[in-house]
Amino acid sequence: MKKNYQSIVNLKSILLLAGISLVGILPAQSISFASENLTTRLQKISLQTGRNIAFDNTMLQNTNAPSVEGDSKSAEQLIRKSLSGTAFTYRPLGESSFMIVQRNQSLGKGRVSGKILDEVGAPLAGAVISVNPEGITIVTGNNGDFSIELPEGQYTLTIRAKGYSTTILDDVIVKNSETNQVSLSLSPIGKDERIIKEVTISAAKKQNTVSGLLAKQKKAAELSDGISAEQISKTPDNDAGDAIKRITGLSTVDNKFVVVRGMGERWNETALDGVTQPSTDPTRKMFSFDLIPTSVIDNIIVSKTATPDMNANFAGGFVQIVTKDIPTEPFFNFSMGSSYNDISTFKEQLGRKVRKYDYLAFDDGSRNLPIGQVKTLLQLSSENGGNAQTNPELLEQSKLFKYDNFTTYRSNTPLGIQYQASGGTYFNLNHNNSNKLGFVAALSYRNRQEQEEIKNFERGNYRRYFTNKSGDLIERSTRNTGGNYEFNTTWSALFNVGAQLGKNRFTLRNIYSRVFDQRLNRILGWNYDDTSEGTPPSIIEETNRPVFSALLQNKLEGTHQLGKVKWDWAISRTEINRDQKDVTYLNFTNKKIGDEYFYYTMPDVLGNTFKRVPFGRGSYLYNEKDYNWETSFSYPFILGSFKNNLKVGYFGAAKEATQDFFEVSLNAMRSATSSGGYLTPQELLMAPISVKLDQKNYNPNGFAWVPTWEAGNKFDGKVDQHAPYIMMDNRWNKFRLVWGLKAEYYLYNDIENTAYKTRWSYEGKTDDKKWQFLPSVNFTYTPWNNFNFRLAYSKSVIRPQFSERNKYPYYEPIMGGEIFNMPIISSVANNYDFKAEWYPSPGELISVGLYYKNIDDPVELYRRITPDAANVFTRLNTKNAKVKGVEVDIQKDFSFISESLRNLKFIGNLSVNDTKVQVEEPSSVDEDGVSFKNEKGESINKQIAYTDNRPLYGQSPYIFNLGLGYFGDRLGINILYNKAGRMLNVVSFDEAGKEYLAPYGKADAQISYKLMKNKQLEIKLNVSNIFNEDYIYYNNENSYQFNPPNSDKGRSDVRFQNPVFYKKYATHKEGWSDAYDEKDNVLYRFNVGRRFTLSFTYNF
Repeated sequence: MKKNYQSIVNLKSILLLAGISLVGILPAQSISFASENLTTRLQKISLQTGRNIAFDNTMLQNTNAPSVEGDSKSAEQLIRKSLSGTAFTYRPLGESSFMIVQRNQSLGKGRVSGKILDEVGAPLAGAVISVNPEGITIVTGNNGDFSIELPEGQYTLTIRAKGYSTTILDDVIVKNSETNQVSLSLSPIGKDERIIKEVTISAAKKQNTVSGLLAKQKKAAELSDGISAEQISKTPDNDAGDAIKRITGLSTVDNKFVVVRGMGERWNETALDGVTQPSTDPTRKMFSFDLIPTSVIDNIIVSKTATPDMNANFAGGFVQIVTKDIPTEPFFNFSMGSSYNDISTFKEQLGRKVRKYDYLAFDDGSRNLPIGQVKTLLQLSSENGGNAQTNPELLEQSKLFKYDNFTTYRSNTPLGIQYQASGGTYFNLNHNNSNKLGFVAALSYRNRQEQEEIKNFERGNYRRYFTNKSGDLIERSTRNTGGNYEFNTTWSALFNVGAQLGKNRFTLRNIYSRVFDQRLNRILGWNYDDTSEGTPPSIIEETNRPVFSALLQNKLEGTHQLGKVKWDWAISRTEINRDQKDVTYLNFTNKKIGDEYFYYTMPDVLGNTFKRVPFGRGSYLYNEKDYNWETSFSYPFILGSFKNNLKVGYFGAAKEATQDFFEVSLNAMRSATSSGGYLTPQELLMAPISVKLDQKNYNPNGFAWVPTWEAGNKFDGKVDQHAPYIMMDNRWNKFRLVWGLKAEYYLYNDIENTAYKTRWSYEGKTDDKKWQFLPSVNFTYTPWNNFNFRLAYSKSVIRPQFSERNKYPYYEPIMGGEIFNMPIISSVANNYDFKAEWYPSPGELISVGLYYKNIDDPVELYRRITPDAANVFTRLNTKNAKVKGVEVDIQKDFSFISESLRNLKFIGNLSVNDTKVQVEEPSSVDEDGVSFKNEKGESINKQIAYTDNRPLYGQSPYIFNLGLGYFGDRLGINILYNKAGRMLNVVSFDEAGKEYLAPYGKADAQISYKLMKNKQLEIKLNVSNIFNEDYIYYNNENSYQFNPPNSDKGRSDVRFQNPVFYKKYATHKEGWSDAYDEKDNVLYRFNVGRRFTLSFTYNF
């Protein structure tokens, strides 16, 4: 039937128009209507307010409107109240017109979801939300969330909770197939207030989950920053390592490891769904954020000050990754994409043979080495009268090495691929949202094959200089070059399920992530002893490291409201495996045959010192299991005019890590009668790799695989940790004080750790305290609703990780030496913070902060040159460090210029710091060059204390992020730039030993567009690393001159062995500084190329 819509226009008389105009300039007045026919009522409202109202006259003629009272100028309020209890609702048409439709005559359905918080940002359970004009009432869950499906249109939400002012949220727009996020916090009623206040907020300018995240940050007790899933979706980021760079004061190294406020991974703690994570690196404390794809992330929060209820210890930041929980609406999406790297894709790729299951990140067994089946050389020797070479078992066990993982293959690099799927739903178990069951599941997959171009390499034995026959130092016309060739498969699965039963909530969180990363490092060049010029590189070094990493975490948590007492508890298990399987080490040398140079590998002779190179292989199998449990009770109470919350709780953990080391080298069988002669024929020594690996050549005239470890080859360590705490939250008027104490018991036990080999006399520290008492105070003053002043103090302790206690020497070809650990103790930090925050409107923030840190026993990575000229690295406790800094954050749209620019947003943040480190260095001489002696007259070393004006290991003096984005209804454009100042990569008391990463910047851009009527299909084009800057590692040795008093020996003056003397008389050359410039000694320079990614996402 054709509908007969009657348009009631307010131009019936000049007098009426004049009256309406007069009403428009007078203050709002109340008007009342008696019960009457709905058609008549709508005509009166139109005349009264001057608004057009369209409706089907025949549809309404038999419907009566109830008696109502309302604002005489608010057409929408009067319409909504007049339709209450009827079969009709309304739809806004532009800014001044409305259409009346039947409730089941929907143009489509959308959803309103969100979270209701209290005045301190905690979830508010049991808040009652009324939705008008639908007349629907729902109740927030135990974590303050709510969700409701509604016909598209404009609504008003009324939120009521005991002890809080009623909040009316007007202008809540619901669009077809879209969700409007309306998270907000309620204001409490004062103790002496008897009338419940009403606070009316317009939702027209609210900005989704970004606002919700900033609202939580605004109300948090501690200083924090963060990024939401929606913000992440507007970046080119694929994993958490990419995403965290967008947060104030954060950056990453190798796109994996986090730097907070310029402080490296050593000073930060990471938690996944509230569970602190073990280190994923075999040699240092760090968490590989690339294990977590962005598709499973709900938000990332970085706390920069501590409260007693944080199960974490840090001096930089506490990075908390929260995965998706029970959804507030059913959803399912699927995305697929492909990536192109401009220095890799469709170009030659080097690598070892791709095995059967590499694309699934599993090993097919071809990289398994016979661990536990091979006897050491000492065992073989003792069983055979002191002669291992003639022991038949030597050759028999060599035949257990069956696979060739040494041969390098060449291929063209394919496009990268990525797939993601995620979905979830929930089921209401009763009518008011108080009982529900829900789940979220996600699956992601990515394969990427790329390379890094090494433009210069001078670490280890590689040099670009050589000494000619006349003794002159000559710079080569060519550089040591090479490449890092990577094959990476990453996939993850998440399944979270939750149940809310009245005032009880249970959540089971499960995540599994698996990565296969095979990296072939290939360097071509010359060492310092090579005096040839104009010849091909004398050395080619190849190290291939296949790493299978897996993270499995299961966590069960519960929240219960027991009257006024809130009880939270959780138990979890985290397991990390990091298996480096059949890592291969090869050194090629060359020989000129005719006019050509022939490269070959020359194995060591059996009986020489056993090394990984020139022809070795090894496996390093790491496993860590962490069991964590926690419980807490919080009780709110009022004392006088103070609102308080008392919280007591406990954290416990039992952790164990094991690592098996297995290394062998291929050796040429040595003659039994000649101390240095080869029994192996020369042609066999120079034969191709495949011939050397042929098992028929494992014979008395050929080769044998010989174990190279000198001591034990296993690590096993355990940690027991217990931490009770008490915390008080006091609130009075505009002031808030959160304070308390955590008492932490920590005990580390070496079960097995026998691979230690002393490389110099310093033995490290072992006197770690079992108990640490950690107070914290966070004070907030809120003079206005959108402004905070914050002051904070906290004491924290940064514990060594298992990977920092393992004594096995680990060879890192990119560093050009071995990394091994000496005994270290925990670092203790006293942290002081001030911050001023202004929230101009939802989704916007302007803040400035100051911070100061006093750190005892910081752990740093030192370089040493051993007596046999080996380049080795180890971690040592420095005496003390003092860090002071400032940070600024701006997140602002351009609506202050024009409302049409509301979707254009600027993001900028900056963190700057200055550090002084108190160091104790061993020295054999005093400042006068006199040797230190003991009572017997023997030369000894003494610890010399001095202050060094430098960053801490892993620290950058500044970090900043800049971003400009347009986020329209369909079109999105986002440009981001991140830059970090020079980072101290290796510590040494002299400039020749120090190493810095030069300032590095990275620019990314994304353009996206949503297609189809309901915007279900989104296309994204991402460009990462637009400027393709080189990573440059360098030292400042060239910037210094050495002018010792009363001497013309320069740097060779023995007094420079004393660090205090060195600091006084090693001075900058005129016009030089510690900043990087082209004349500095570049040790390692490479770039990674630009990456272009095109992806399609469909939301079902």
